[in-house]
Amino acid sequence: MSNFMKDMFIEVREKKDPLTQLQMMTEMIEEIVGIPIETLAEAERFSMSIPIPKLNPNEAWGDPNSQSRKDIDRIFASITRQGGIRERIQHVNSFVDPKTAERKGRGKRFNAILNMMMIIEALQACLNDYSESSAGFVFEGFMAALTGGSQQADRVGGTLPIEDFVTGDSENVSLKLLSPSTGIHGSFTNLVDYLFLRGGTGEPSIKYLIGRKNSEDGESVSQLSISEFVISRENFMTIMESSDKNRALLGDEQVKQFLGKQIAAFNDSPEWRAGMQEVLERVPGYTGGMFGKNVDDAGQFEPEEESDLVFRKQKKYHAGKLKDYNTSASNSAEESAAAGKEPSFEKWAKNQSDSLRSLMPAIENPKDEAEVAKAQKKQQKNLANLQKAYNAAYAAAAEEAQQVSESHFGAFHVREKHMMKEERTLMEGGGRDGGSQWEITVASMAKLRKVAEVQDYGELNLSDENIKACAAIYIDKLKGDMMALLETTKSFTENVGKYFSADRRSTAMNANKKAQTEGEEVVELLKKTPAKSADPAQEEI
Repeated sequence: MSNFMKDMFIEVREKKDPLTQLQMMTEMIEEIVGIPIETLAEAERFSMSIPIPKLNPNEAWGDPNSQSRKDIDRIFASITRQGGIRERIQHVNSFVDPKTAERKGRGKRFNAILNMMMIIEALQACLNDYSESSAGFVFEGFMAALTGGSQQADRVGGTLPIEDFVTGDSENVSLKLLSPSTGIHGSFTNLVDYLFLRGGTGEPSIKYLIGRKNSEDGESVSQLSISEFVISRENFMTIMESSDKNRALLGDEQVKQFLGKQIAAFNDSPEWRAGMQEVLERVPGYTGGMFGKNVDDAGQFEPEEESDLVFRKQKKYHAGKLKDYNTSASNSAEESAAAGKEPSFEKWAKNQSDSLRSLMPAIENPKDEAEVAKAQKKQQKNLANLQKAYNAAYAAAAEEAQQVSESHFGAFHVREKHMMKEERTLMEGGGRDGGSQWEITVASMAKLRKVAEVQDYGELNLSDENIKACAAIYIDKLKGDMMALLETTKSFTENVGKYFSADRRSTAMNANKKAQTEGEEVVELLKKTPAKSADPAQEEI
């Protein structure tokens, strides 16, 4: 073993390319340890007591074809055979319950224990190591991997997906990661399209998986309460009539009756879709949906072609860029006015890195001369409107500066006018779009228990106190050769890293010697440790 380690270091050291060195070391360590090198970084939580590898959760976990997903599928193998979502979550929960933890590891199935500890740490990372906006996406990837499924992001059957992931059992799930008192929200329009139109026939139901976070210290998530409910064609109207806010989405009493009758008569026919289209035109909560875009007058469903989708995305990007230009030009004008400089729209325009290319709208058919000419004309109009916005912002800012100089209270009055204008704009913009979200509050969920098939999955206790208690139990189970193997492997990888990163030659050589010794110890400990079963199912505990 000693000669093998020396040869390994010499072979890698002779490679000049650092990337080649890293790749070679990764392959060698993975061959010895059997764990992907990126997971061997020092972790927290369980790893504070047990030097287990660390899994770094990411959105790629939701893609069964990604390398990240393939790397962690082996780790999740001890869970993904445990029935449905409920059973798999309860299986995870059993590992953070000190009472059930005492019964784990019979027959020295240490691999399953280590796998589960890594999974629990990955779950903690999902909840604590990302921003609030990112945590939900990463959690989706985690749940997709946990259930052997995949995340859903692209259009399905001509409609926007409301499901966040699809389980390995082909169950569509919308995932909500919320604080204790936050209501559950969703798009009314997208829900209607999903239930009654996707693919032309719609889907019968959608499951909502709700994770509510609790924090004992105000920072880290200490408990995660998980539950589920279902919205289907059968209970849609009942749920939408469960609160004043949701009832407002349905319209007046007459429209509600028409909608209820149409849904009750649901069938896969052009006649039904045409009738539903007519009713939805009167439903205030339904805005810009697929019944208006993809159902013709005869009730035939016409999903968008991929080319249409690309063009629609280009148009949306163009619209967003126009707003960005407007914001940038207005900010520049206000800065010039505040500094007492003359307005210079031309100077601002020249400083734009993209040369205002996006003022030209998207062209579906570049060979159509008439369409190109129309786009060019629109480009000139956009430029003129942008200059108007610049001039208006400059004039308003100059007026404000003048009023401030004339009166102590001048700034207040100007700002008040601006605030009132902005408030009015927000209120006007809130109309149909702002009111197109359905909501189920915590209180109303209890009332909908039977109608929505509400199920409680229980609570995952992820508090430091509980994790430490479980870690102590698992340390006792892993004591001896297994614990020594984990500690030695961790030290081995650290010294390998020091050898290649240390600036001082003496430090590198000391790390080399330690790594050689530890490498020999790893091999000897592996000989003593029970081999992993050839049948992954045998590792389930």
